[in-house]
Amino acid sequence: MPRTRLASLIGILVLGIAAAIAPASAEPRVALVIGNSNYGGDLGILPNPVNDAALMAKTLQAVGFSVIEAEDADQNAMKRAISDFGEKLANAGAGATGLFFYAGHGLQVSGPTSLLPVHANLKREPDVDIEAVPVDLVLREMDYAGSTVNIVILDACRNNPLSRGFRSMTRGLAEIDTKPKGSFIAYSTAPGEVATDGNGKNSPYTAALAETIAKPGLDLNNVFQEVRGKVLTATDEKQTPWDSSSLTAPFFFVPAAV
Repeated sequence: MPRTRLASLIGILVLGIAAAIAPASAEPRVALVIGNSNYGGDLGILPNPVNDAALMAKTLQAVGFSVIEAEDADQNAMKRAISDFGEKLANAGAGATGLFFYAGHGLQVSGPTSLLPVHANLKREPDVDIEAVPVDLVLREMDYAGSTVNIVILDACRNNPLSRGFRSMTRGLAEIDTKPKGSFIAYSTAPGEVATDGNGKNSPYTAALAETIAKPGLDLNNVFQEVRGKVLTATDEKQTPWDSSSLTAPFFFVPAAV
């Protein structure tokens, strides 16, 4: 066979393989990753959230996400990052995938789940509405963008020292009610329970998640099922990750190898 014809056939074969792989992973992917550690005051310092955010940002970039990252963010920085995320996700188009990861303090006080910026000044229960950032802000940005897949991951159920003086605060986080279509919402532990930071550089939940996301051929449900098993083992059955989903089709961080 002439060399030029052989080269043409090889080129056609390569293009065919690329076309077969592309639909599984070619959708635009946008992520917002926030990790808050250095709170100060009564909230003190959490050892791992900034490390967790850095690990997740690196992991998500490796699987095709364009990542907006904020660490030790005050309220203004958190809201600005959420706004930038929403704008970028909307510009990506209706077929996009949006992902939000948060590590740090979160709380539930007679209302929606709230995420705590650094330097939050919480002396009374009403201060939560003024100082905290409701996770609903992120969900509304996702809903407005109309993205096909919306993933929210909260490693935010740590024991909160403020609970002693807040009568309406629940232990851990309750399940989020506001959910955009095509959503998957994951928590580092079950509703009403608290998670651990662990003894290593990263929380048991984030460490398991970053490792599992990189595995080819696992759909979203399989990823978090495997994460649940790893965290149960790492915490001696004391922490059970939780999730809820309204997805109607599989989503793969890394498609199966062809």
